[in-house]
Amino acid sequence: MNRSLRPSTARLIGGLLLLTAAFTIAFFMLPDASQKRIKQEKAFREARTQLETQEAELGKLKARAENIRASRERMEEVLSRMPQENEGQLKWKLSRALYDLSTTHGIRILAVKYGSPTREGAKGTDLESLDVEFVASGVYQSLKAFMHAFEGSHLPFGLASGKLEETPEGARLTISVRAFRRTGHIKADIAGEES
Repeated sequence: MNRSLRPSTARLIGGLLLLTAAFTIAFFMLPDASQKRIKQEKAFREARTQLETQEAELGKLKARAENIRASRERMEEVLSRMPQENEGQLKWKLSRALYDLSTTHGIRILAVKYGSPTREGAKGTDLESLDVEFVASGVYQSLKAFMHAFEGSHLPFGLASGKLEETPEGARLTISVRAFRRTGHIKADIAGEES
């Protein structure tokens, strides 16, 4: 009988050791592995979110770079079509266009004022701007047609402001534009040369 107890005691001790090892694994190693897996999954999700955010930012930067490139091409095209002329030639072209269009559309130009030419602030350009203000009067529909024709005249100007008033003689339109010309003399920025 003693012999039959020994193998069963050994089995019991072996079983208890295995059971203790299983409990040790279950209570200490499995939760640790589970926590590591949870941390890895969280890190993966955060990395994926960060990657998507960076890809979105990269897309925005690419779109911005494309807009800048397209704007630069348009600016170079505008500058290439803009003739080099002196201030008198620019004033003559503007005056001629105003009076020709006013005759065509049956309105009156009451006054034209030219400001002093000023250099544009961009370094390395030969652009100069000239502020021009004019007052026109007539019937509203004629003034509207006149302005559409003036805007489509391909003269180098940008509209600065406009004001439409009703007077006893009819509509009165006060327009300020900034006309541009190329001088042909590119001057470097003095402050930029010193740095």
